[in-house]
Amino acid sequence: MIYNKYSNNIAERIGHYPQLPNGWAVVPMQMLCSLTDGEKLEDKEMPNLDVKYLRGERDFKTWTNGQYVAANSLLILVDGENSGEVFRTPIEGYQGSTFKQLHLNKKMCADYLLYVINLHRKALRENKIGSAIPHLNKKLFKAIEVPVPPYNEQVRIVAAINSALNRLDAIMENL
Repeated sequence: MIYNKYSNNIAERIGHYPQLPNGWAVVPMQMLCSLTDGEKLEDKEMPNLDVKYLRGERDFKTWTNGQYVAANSLLILVDGENSGEVFRTPIEGYQGSTFKQLHLNKKMCADYLLYVINLHRKALRENKIGSAIPHLNKKLFKAIEVPVPPYNEQVRIVAAINSALNRLDAIMENL
């Protein structure tokens, strides 16, 4: 199990989570995901997956080189005002220059971890580093303490969040 390093002394690790159920642990984000660049490719014409394209604000531009990213990959915005925003790539292409690829630990429920990252987006936006172009504070990102329940509980939490969001959407449609 990925939490063994931290589970041995759980009393010291839970910090501001004193009421965690048995089987839960708190681990830093860096134990659950990593940020990388894509594989450098040249002489292959592919779409540039920049922020405006991924937000649906414009069509993609075609480039002949860049950092390759496969379809259905996760990208996290690391430069600019909305640092910490995560996108799933609809097609393969070259990642925009303001992104890093986000790789999640395979032993985690991906949607659970994405909800945790989204929960911290405000703090990530408010604690950017750099003056001319603000950047994601990677040290802060890696240090985020994540409460990690057993995998089946992660799935149940995601289902509960999705159900609540669906109910809210239904309420908004009926207003």
